[in-house]
Amino acid sequence: MENLVSIIVPVYNCAGFLPRCVNSLTAQTYGNIEIILADDGSTDDTPDICDRLAAHDSRVRVLHKSNGGVSSARNAGLDAADGMYITFADADDYVNPDHIECLMELMERHNCDVSVCSFVSENEDKCSPPLSGDGSFKEVIHNHDSAVCELLAGGAVGGYVWNKLYRRELLENVRFRGDIKILEDLRFNFEVFKNISSMAVSSYKSYHYIQRQQSAMHKSFGDEHRKMVETAREIRDELAGESPELADAGNGLLATTIIWVADVMAEYGPYDRQLFRKYREEFRPLRKKYMKTSRIPLSYRLSAVFFSMGFGVFRFAVKTVRKFL
Repeated sequence: MENLVSIIVPVYNCAGFLPRCVNSLTAQTYGNIEIILADDGSTDDTPDICDRLAAHDSRVRVLHKSNGGVSSARNAGLDAADGMYITFADADDYVNPDHIECLMELMERHNCDVSVCSFVSENEDKCSPPLSGDGSFKEVIHNHDSAVCELLAGGAVGGYVWNKLYRRELLENVRFRGDIKILEDLRFNFEVFKNISSMAVSSYKSYHYIQRQQSAMHKSFGDEHRKMVETAREIRDELAGESPELADAGNGLLATTIIWVADVMAEYGPYDRQLFRKYREEFRPLRKKYMKTSRIPLSYRLSAVFFSMGFGVFRFAVKTVRKFL
């Protein structure tokens, strides 16, 4: 008998793409699933679509709630979930038919606490056809410290919740923080990862992540980006008394976050001279070790070089690189 897997989908004004997401979930080769659509006070046709999808497949459950944000919707899903294992999906994304099966097999084969798949990053105008794994993908097992370091470094693991499968007991006392608009996934995962013993990661790209123009990365620099640095700083401070490897991972997260928000400032404005200088001064003592960290993607290490040269050079580099992406 297959163990029940709960798939939590936060839903808000997504009438145009929700059916594709849910249809990809109901088509899973792993049959014992429940799909929880947490409707976060949608004002378009989304609530009706949720109800129709639930009427078509008994494994789909709908929670209609007042608007409270994505963290609130995910928390409502967690409170309602019955599965022994829990994962997430975003309403504008979709998955391969064997997505859940691969995550479950990975977890059971290695007896780990969290299993992770890779993902395909697409834009909203170009999507790839769902595929199945051919067995040639790479698998890596991490102990606790290594898992936390991989989480904070981004890369293949990432701070996301939608490419991970969790044992339910890990989430009993962990919820998403409503005061964080960006990095809420990472903050949640950081709390979860405090209690894991091992993590298995597969290079198989079974999740399709859709980048949309209205995402946080495509917004003007604002308070949510300042809060993003504060969140990274909190995590860094929590790891300061841990092993040297974990302390370095915390410093690396803060450095990467500073570069990320500086990128938003350079690309979309407005430019805050005082804050940019403050971030550059905070980054300065982290730079040397950051540049030598193999877990950090090369693109961020290159950005660090230009960031250290000042806003004018950094902005020119960002704008130039964007032309070739």
